[in-house]
Parts: sequence; structure tokens; C-alpha cells
Amino acid sequence: MSNKNTADDYNKYISSIHKTLITPEEIIRDIVKQGTGIKLLIKDRIIAGEVNEVYDITLSNKRHVILRISRQGYPNFQQEKWAITECKRAGVPVPEILLIKYVTIKNKKCSICLMEKIDGEPLERGGLDFEKLNLETRKRLIRQAGEILSRIHSIETRGFGWIIGEGKAEYSNFENLLKERLRKKDALERIIMEEGMDKNTIRTAFRIINRFADEYAEQIPKLNHGDYSHKHFMVKDNKITGILDWGSVRSDSPVYDFSTWDYWFGDYIPTEWLKEGYQDKSLFDSNFEDFLHMLRIFNALDLLEWYYKKNQHTLDKVKETLLKDLEYFK
Repeated sequence: MSNKNTADDYNKYISSIHKTLITPEEIIRDIVKQGTGIKLLIKDRIIAGEVNEVYDITLSNKRHVILRISRQGYPNFQQEKWAITECKRAGVPVPEILLIKYVTIKNKKCSICLMEKIDGEPLERGGLDFEKLNLETRKRLIRQAGEILSRIHSIETRGFGWIIGEGKAEYSNFENLLKERLRKKDALERIIMEEGMDKNTIRTAFRIINRFADEYAEQIPKLNHGDYSHKHFMVKDNKITGILDWGSVRSDSPVYDFSTWDYWFGDYIPTEWLKEGYQDKSLFDSNFEDFLHMLRIFNALDLLEWYYKKNQHTLDKVKETLLKDLEYFK
């Protein structure tokens, strides 16, 4: 299936999610006034991402800010605040957070983050069409992204998994993270069987992960963006002006960010371009490819659960890709 057809299917899925995410106008206007001291003039809905309700806000003085609303309460967005602060110190182009607020909307605890809008256009789903840029421009931008990723990975963290505090992850080590995933083994086998696949697929996946667990546990965890992709790059005059969407920040080996890039985009935006811009070439040692494919499998297990009965098209892609990654280790 073409990238266009895949994008069309995904956009339909995203649109169906956002139809259920509606925040009252008065709450939005109040938050904007609190965070900027200026009245809201125009709000334009941005239909992107699978979690947050997002608006591009034009203020009465024509300045632009971005408003993101999550259906999760405290401490959501605090992990982003910490990561963005640290990244700014490391020279990463990031947006400024103006206000984080916790409110109740229709009896649901929610979190709201108001941010300055970075100058430029997103490299995907914006005014730019990445695939129509000439080859050298595409390479140059992705190499820039690789250099920026080096700075993100220079930031020290503690443990493995999603960031839940100031640099602290949910699990103290990779072994504990893996134990948590193993608890989902039976549920994942049921999903695979309902999808017409052999339940041994899941058993094989866990065997491969366990094979590399001890070596991987010795990796020094660093800050990972968690969803590093061209859709989160703001670009102006062929230069990346900002990295967006820090909601998935993670403490892990730097290989993790490469694995998610390779998983979603590597077939049409070579991971090698990202590696070319990355400063610390020692990361690409003899274990790199094995770790990368192990993490692709590790993440596929989460994706099976996430997209099950939500988005069949993406679920089918996850199943197909999982089989290819298992084949890598034969």
C-alpha cells in the first residue's frame, strides 16, 4: 500500500478520536488569558496525534500560542516540562511552556499545557511536504535531526521506561520493566490468536527479548524523546527550528529513539541519514542492530495492545512488521 493510502487511513482514525475530544470554549479562553494576559482572537483545531486535543491560538495582538489538552490529570505535562527545560540547556530547540493547569471537564480530570508557537512549519502534516523536497534537502534536514538527537541523548536519566519524575523512570532497571511486560503475555497471545496468528509468535518474541536482556540492561540510560519523528520537527528556511511533542519522554538506551524511527519511517526515510548526523558514533557498535531489532519487537508488543480493536489497518501493519523482525533473528 502506498504511503498516501496509509496516511489517509491513519488520518481517518485520528479524526475519529478527535471527534470525542471537545473542551468548552470558556475554559479555553480562560486558560489562554491566564497564560498570556491577552485575549483569544481565533482558535484553529489541529487534528494530529492520538491523545491530546490541540489548538493553534491567535491572540488579539496576532501572536500565536499552542494549547494542548489531555484527558489525564496531574502530573501529566510535568514530565514534558522537565525534559524541555533540560533540553534547552543542552541546546535543543524547544518550545517555551507558558502555563500548565489542571482542571475538571465533564467530571473528568484533565491537564492543559499552553506553549509558545515555534516559528516554521512541521515537516509532515503541515505546509511542507517532506516527500516532495529534493533529495539533498531531505538528507540535510534528517542529518540536522540526528545532530539534535545527540544533544537530547546527552541528558542523564535514571532507570528504564516512561519518565515519571525529574529524570526518573517508572522502573529502576530493565529487568523490572521486562517483568511488567511479561505479565501481559497471555493477553497478547489471545490478541494474536484472534487475529489469526500462531500464539507462539508472542512466545518467540519474548524469547528473543530475554536473549538480549542482560546485555541491554548494562546500557546507560539517557533521555529519549520517545516519539522522535519528522512530524514533530518545525522547519523554516531548511533549518529545524524546534522539536515538538515531548509527551512520550523516556529513560532508556539511546538506541530506543533510533528503533522507533526505524520502525515507523525507516522504509522511506533511511535511519542511516539520522545516524550520519548523530555525533557519538560509538553508539553504533556491534550490538546496535541487534538491540534495534529487539526494541522493535519490544515496542510491537505494546502496539498490538494499543491498536487492538482501535485501528485495524495499523494493527495489520504491526503484525506484518513483527513477523519480519522475528525473521531477522533466525
